[in-house]
Amino acid sequence: MLKITQVKSRINRKKDHKATLDALGISRMWQTVYHEDTPVIRGMVRKIRYMVQVDEVEIKDKG
Repeated sequence: MLKITQVKSRINRKKDHKATLDALGISRMWQTVYHEDTPVIRGMVRKIRYMVQVDEVEIKDKG
């Protein structure tokens, strides 16, 4: 599981980079979203790596 946080503003960025943030579900600064660690998500993160902070987190079972 990846924890993705936007740390730089989307102002004055390329349209496709803004669209990538939207596709990840990030709409404002310091917002954090969680996604499964897949090649598609990794590719999106790689494209906007200068704007986000990425951490790998483990899912804890509730039982």
